[in-house]
Amino acid sequence: MLFLFEERALEVEHKVLIPELTFSIEDHEHLAIVGVNGVGKSTLLKVIHQDQSVDSAMMEQDLTPYYDWTVMDYIIESYPEIAKIRLQLNHTDMINKYIELDGYLIEGEIVTEAKKLGIKEEQLEQKISTLSGGEQTKVSFLKVKMSKASLLLIDEPTNHMDLEMKEWLTKAFKQEQRAILFVSHDRTFLNETPDAILELSHNGGKKYIGQYDKYKQQKDIEHETLKLQYEKQQKEQAAIEETIKKYKAWYQKASQSASVRSPYQQKQLSKLAKRFKSKEHQLNRKLDQEHIANPDKKEKAFSIQHHDFKSHYLVQFNHVSFSYDNRTIFDDVSFYIKRNQNVIVEGRNGTGKSTLIKLILGELEPTKGNITVHPELEIGYFSQDFENLNMHHTVLDEILVIPEMKEADARTILASFYFDKDRINDVVETLSMGEKCRLQFVKLYFSNPHIMILDEPTNYFDIGMQEKIIQLIQSFQGSVLIVSHDDYFKSQIKDQTWTIKNHQMTHENVQVKEPINTESMKHQLKELEQYTDERNRETEF
Repeated sequence: MLFLFEERALEVEHKVLIPELTFSIEDHEHLAIVGVNGVGKSTLLKVIHQDQSVDSAMMEQDLTPYYDWTVMDYIIESYPEIAKIRLQLNHTDMINKYIELDGYLIEGEIVTEAKKLGIKEEQLEQKISTLSGGEQTKVSFLKVKMSKASLLLIDEPTNHMDLEMKEWLTKAFKQEQRAILFVSHDRTFLNETPDAILELSHNGGKKYIGQYDKYKQQKDIEHETLKLQYEKQQKEQAAIEETIKKYKAWYQKASQSASVRSPYQQKQLSKLAKRFKSKEHQLNRKLDQEHIANPDKKEKAFSIQHHDFKSHYLVQFNHVSFSYDNRTIFDDVSFYIKRNQNVIVEGRNGTGKSTLIKLILGELEPTKGNITVHPELEIGYFSQDFENLNMHHTVLDEILVIPEMKEADARTILASFYFDKDRINDVVETLSMGEKCRLQFVKLYFSNPHIMILDEPTNYFDIGMQEKIIQLIQSFQGSVLIVSHDDYFKSQIKDQTWTIKNHQMTHENVQVKEPINTESMKHQLKELEQYTDERNRETEF
């Protein structure tokens, strides 16, 4: 056994997440952690990393504190002594010391491993702030991989990674001989890499041998067993309640009868009544102590009055090209997004998925061509950077900014998304990554936009929350444009799949060169003119 976490509480900022937790990590074991957002998965990794009884290296999710560092400086921190001397290489004696410690050899190994991850040698001297989210994930993973620690602690390694990179990461995990404790919500990855799964809940933890599908089978069996126990309990409860009802009726009748009988009879009936009253208390305690919650309890369904958006075309790209720093991202692309259309956008990292979103949002202007967005279109944007959340608001206040949102409704909605009555008064910046994602989606969805643009929405969502989000998207009566690398998620939402490749947009391997509907363009331009005239008249008054 490599490490034992025994009968310890898991806390964050004096708040107890799990009162008592016990589990072990074996030598060479790859153990995946699953559980609802906010249960303490990332916190557990941090606690173990601070434990001096095991030599561990931890992959960091947020590289913001290192934005001024070069990529090489960050990765080589895995070798503290070498990293320290590297900062003093302007002194000759330090160069010799650096050579003795194989500093240049280590740098060469970093270059080699970085290339396998698709990180070019010249990028190693760039600042981390210049990297995309996917590239930062690669760099963070590479630092852990290059360490000499006996236990690797890895948090959400597949986030921001395209299919090719996930395949590389899966292979790297399988080849790694050291123990790995990692958090992931990617089902495909969880069916390839772990030896066992540790499920965390606020009641503790339970270890399941095998990968995700086997874990799910065991959970289904447990669910069915619990369901049978619940049904048995309900029958017993009904019988007990009927017995109590009879005791109550008998007691009332006996008390009334005793008042007209002899003192001896009154005394005997009083003794029997007390005995039955005691039995009633025993039965009530039994109900309380052996209570089993309904495993199939249905959650509250929410009804939203969706906007009736009349225009058929929401967004149109007409011969759009876009370049920056002499690098072509899009070349003569034409397509449109229609009302009530679901679109999945795929593509390798760096092909322009985020650029596409910024063009639609108007944050970037095309180099050539034009983009028409209906002037009354309300867009709900799910950002990877949480730019739509006010970090200084409480959770409740952040939902109350939605027009016409009542506090009672806000509390009910938040509760259904697992924000309890204490958590809704916490400040947004104190939430975990998964909780921030959850809150951002709630705010977006219940703002009732005409189109939702979701950039990697499943990053940091636990699997149960992913299912909930899928159901909400499937019932959404508007358009949805999703950028995602999650195979399962895409299979559940899929309507149309567009792939960005070679500066073009392809639809199911056919280039998207949809002819621009001239009549539609004229109609939208007319709508735009009418809209502008109305605004001008309002301004005059």
